[in-house]
Amino acid sequence: MELSRKQLQAVQTNDRNLRIIACAGSGKTTTIAHKVEFLLNPDNGLNVLPENIIAFTYTEKAAAELKNRILKYVGSLKGLADMYVGTIHGWCLKALQENEFEFQKYSVLDEIKLRLFVDKYYERIGMKDVHKLSNPNESMKRFADTGRFIRLMEIVRESKTTRQIPVNITTALDSYKGTLKEKNYFDFAMIIDQAIEHLQKKHSNLSKKIETNLKYLIVDEYQDVNSKQEELISILQKKSNAILTVVGDDDQNIYQWRGSNNKYIIEFDKRYAPSTTIPLVKNYRSSNGITKIAETLINNNEKRLEKKMESDDSQIFVKGRDVIYNQYDDIDEENEAIAKFIQHLIGKEFKDDKGGTSRGLAYSDCCILLRTWKKAEGIVEILEKNDIPYVTAGVNHLFETAEVKAALGIFEYLNNYIEEDELAHLWHSLPFKNYDFSKLDKAIEILNGRRPKKRKNEAGEYIKLSDKDFAYNLQDIYWEFLESAEIFEDAFIDDSNEKKEKKSKEKAEIIFFNLGKFSQVISDFEEINFNSSTASFHLFNFLSFITYAAQEYYPEGWINNPYKVPNAVQIMTIHQAKGLEFPAVFVPGLNRNYLPQKKKGGLSEWHFLEGSLIADHDRYIGDIEDERRLLYVAITRAQKFLLLSRAPDANNRLYQIQSPFIEELGKSRLLAQNKNEKFDYLSELESVPLDKIRSITLNFTILKDFFDCPYRFKLISMYNFSFPLNQRMGLGRSFHNSLMELHKRSKNGETIEPAQVDDIAERQMHFPYLADSDVLKPLLHKMLKDNLNGYFKEYGNSFADIVFVEQDIELKLEDEILITGRIDLIKKEKDNGQYETTIIEFKSDEETPHTRKVNEDQLKLYALGHRELTGEMANYIQTYVIGGKDPKENIRHYLTNEDLNIIQQKINNAAKKIRSQDFVKNEDKKICKDCYQNSLCHNRVRYGIKPIRK
Repeated sequence: MELSRKQLQAVQTNDRNLRIIACAGSGKTTTIAHKVEFLLNPDNGLNVLPENIIAFTYTEKAAAELKNRILKYVGSLKGLADMYVGTIHGWCLKALQENEFEFQKYSVLDEIKLRLFVDKYYERIGMKDVHKLSNPNESMKRFADTGRFIRLMEIVRESKTTRQIPVNITTALDSYKGTLKEKNYFDFAMIIDQAIEHLQKKHSNLSKKIETNLKYLIVDEYQDVNSKQEELISILQKKSNAILTVVGDDDQNIYQWRGSNNKYIIEFDKRYAPSTTIPLVKNYRSSNGITKIAETLINNNEKRLEKKMESDDSQIFVKGRDVIYNQYDDIDEENEAIAKFIQHLIGKEFKDDKGGTSRGLAYSDCCILLRTWKKAEGIVEILEKNDIPYVTAGVNHLFETAEVKAALGIFEYLNNYIEEDELAHLWHSLPFKNYDFSKLDKAIEILNGRRPKKRKNEAGEYIKLSDKDFAYNLQDIYWEFLESAEIFEDAFIDDSNEKKEKKSKEKAEIIFFNLGKFSQVISDFEEINFNSSTASFHLFNFLSFITYAAQEYYPEGWINNPYKVPNAVQIMTIHQAKGLEFPAVFVPGLNRNYLPQKKKGGLSEWHFLEGSLIADHDRYIGDIEDERRLLYVAITRAQKFLLLSRAPDANNRLYQIQSPFIEELGKSRLLAQNKNEKFDYLSELESVPLDKIRSITLNFTILKDFFDCPYRFKLISMYNFSFPLNQRMGLGRSFHNSLMELHKRSKNGETIEPAQVDDIAERQMHFPYLADSDVLKPLLHKMLKDNLNGYFKEYGNSFADIVFVEQDIELKLEDEILITGRIDLIKKEKDNGQYETTIIEFKSDEETPHTRKVNEDQLKLYALGHRELTGEMANYIQTYVIGGKDPKENIRHYLTNEDLNIIQQKINNAAKKIRSQDFVKNEDKKICKDCYQNSLCHNRVRYGIKPIRK
């Protein structure tokens, strides 16, 4: 895309702080990427290096797209991996772990795991001491108030206060933060707090690094920052005197309930004077009809910057047929109409952009946007009735799918909630093709041996359980069931004819997509609760979590698959759709109290904290302008077709009247009622789903999966099947972190004495799945110290040769393919008068043999990244196996240019196959034999291989 005059002006304005107001679909990612290219161009005389730039994005997905775009425009440039592009929280974690040794073993709890953490440590964190303002005797309750407690902790830390916060809340906050720290966890607010604290220390490593290196700070989606994030941005800018560029659109601020505050973008010119503002108002996504009605709506907001979005006519607008608003007698009729419109759209001619090739629309081109998930149930029933494939974002509605009901039945059966015939019925109800149901009987028989047991003594009394009774592995039980029942993706595919095969393959993908999501849910639960209670209580807790909490706990946008979207209608909330686009968007339920949503009643965090204590407290509550912005975002996701609808809800008196937003939209004079539209003004073509994978970011672990077996990649990276945990996990990371501290301190000029080695091991030791009383604990501690001392004794004298420790690499290949990684150690030593560079990767002896095999492909990939970073060719590659018994494992291997050419071609081929969704099963029996995922693959049966999980 050629840059417009305004985009070019935004790219070239770099002598003062800059606010870029980027309307929906206005090419802001392209603009930011070209701006970075301009800054790094040596011909401009700015003398900017990659390490002088930090670019914050709102999500990791947005970061990956921006990185790829930058690399596309910049081409080859030394040191690009030293430029940070990613989320604010990601930068804080990286900055702390690279500069403060105590944080190397910390990890960040996402929203789900944080709730599970609060539930687990309910009493320790002081949650029970937080009481209602109206009744000091009524305290917060576990599960019921978990979300409110977390929000309360966020609000108190992230907001400015008008006066002293009550002691019971500040005490709870101290206990909460102390428990997180004790368990080596950050939450999102804590990680920013720690970064700010270390930035404000005059002589901290982090502070000095920012003062020295940072020259340009770029913040995308600036309208969504909260006060704590703004504080960090302000400190970074002032401490370094960097030029600040913010990019965003106040009209798309839809996260005020999380504390985001669009006053920061609106008042930017006052806060960061002198500054310039450049508006990007040309929409390259949507038709003229879409942009006009969106503008008509948002103009009703008063608290906004003045601007006017315009379409570049990438999509032709057909008045009366492309933008439709229909009213129906009841919700069933409305949902049936949605299904009918979808069926009429499939195969209709569509061009994704100006001058593009025509294709027939597919199911995945249609998106149904909801204000709340309650509306999904009726829509899903109608889609199923009409045999229309669909997927839901996050886990919302996941537990209502037949396959996940069957998967959950495994654990309900183990806990005696259902009988054997009920479990069998749940699995029999799935659309199996050519399946031997006797395998299911065998799986249930094996499952009987996995019931939690309560142990009794000779007198028949229950006795205290031993440590081995604690490690009850739900994920392992799940995998074992699928394995012994031989429930593979192939079991759902009907290959009797081409048409049936294509349709059943799509259905099979959705089934396994959902079974993989369920595996991720188990993993989330066990990462916090593994080995912390008896088997029976662990199982009971998991089922309670699913029944009472899981649907509420999973946040907007959870699990966005970066590699494939199934060819199915996408159902999501408007919040989840931020940043996405679809040829056809449906927004049903346009009733008063639904959109705009009625202010929530019932209990909230403000029943425990007086609102007047928090400055700008109203922003957490929301108002009509927030709801209008939400509908504006929904409308601007549409490229060509926008289908709005409503019907009175017979079951809820609140949802009877048309939304006031419809009257506002009607002033555009573009809304039309059209219940019989068949879109027959468009040609019929073969339905072809859009390849939505524009940019691909891969790391070596992902690549190794694909190199070994593309189908393994599919199971892990697309379907999200998660490994079962075990108590030994943590040894490899503890050793790795200890090594990195040793290396970094030596590289910084410190002399490490042998007596300090044990102290380093103690500081970096962390076994997250090990009970305090576990007999393994002293053995693992001793193993870590012995291995670290052994390494120091053998290699301590060569620490002076270290040139890089934990060096990030990024490798740009063709077609927006980005390879990322981190090299553990690079040494440069003199031998026979010549300097020789060795790239070293550390592998843990705790890993299973098939994962720790010396893998030269990984090291060759790192050698490619090293050459990109430094412009130099490494001489050797070496794997050091921690605790390894075979001396041959640690031998250096000589490296040639041909090695790098071969691995680069191999990576290119893998990325092309990922892009084209070519996930064939590997035909090498040896690889299948060593594959952990063979439990979930038909090749295991085909080759007669025992599952490696055993």
